[in-house]
Amino acid sequence: MKLHFDHALVTQLLAHAEAAKEHTPTFDQLYEPTFLKDGKETQSPSYDDIDLTKVPAGLMLVGDNGIYLMSNGKPAFKDPENEGNLVAYAFEADPPDDWWHMKQAAFGGDDGAEFLAAEAIRNALEATKGGRFWLDVSPTRISSPYLAPPRRKRALASKK
Repeated sequence: MKLHFDHALVTQLLAHAEAAKEHTPTFDQLYEPTFLKDGKETQSPSYDDIDLTKVPAGLMLVGDNGIYLMSNGKPAFKDPENEGNLVAYAFEADPPDDWWHMKQAAFGGDDGAEFLAAEAIRNALEATKGGRFWLDVSPTRISSPYLAPPRRKRALASKK
C-alpha cells in the first residue's frame, strides 16, 4: 500500500537525524553486534549495551496509533506544538481518522518500528521532489521511490 507523507516535514526529520551525533536504535538494531559498546558481548542486549554513536542516522517507520515517520536522532526532535516527538503521519493512517484498518493492511497487526537508512530517505525525497513523499509498505516489505541513474547516450555508428 502506498503511504504518503508531507515532503517538507520528512525533510526536517531527516535533517534532524543527520545532524545528531547519537541515534536511538530500533528493537531489531539492539541485536546488531556492530552497535554494541566496545568490549560488550551479550545474547540479550538492552539499550544500555548500545553505543548510540554507532547507530546510523535515519528515520523510523512506526506503526502503533497510526503510521508515522520519526527521526532516530538524539536528543529527540520535540514537536513545538505538543509534548511529544515531531512525527510525520501517513495521510492514510493519521489519527483520529479511521486509521486502524489502514495500519493493519500496511503495517500488520503488531506495533513496531522499522529503520530506514538516511541515504534511502534522501534518494526518495529527491525522487518525489515537487510532490508528496511516499513509501510502499506491506507487513513484509517496505520500498521507496528512487531516481534511476541517467542513461548514457550511445555513440551513433557512422556509415561509410
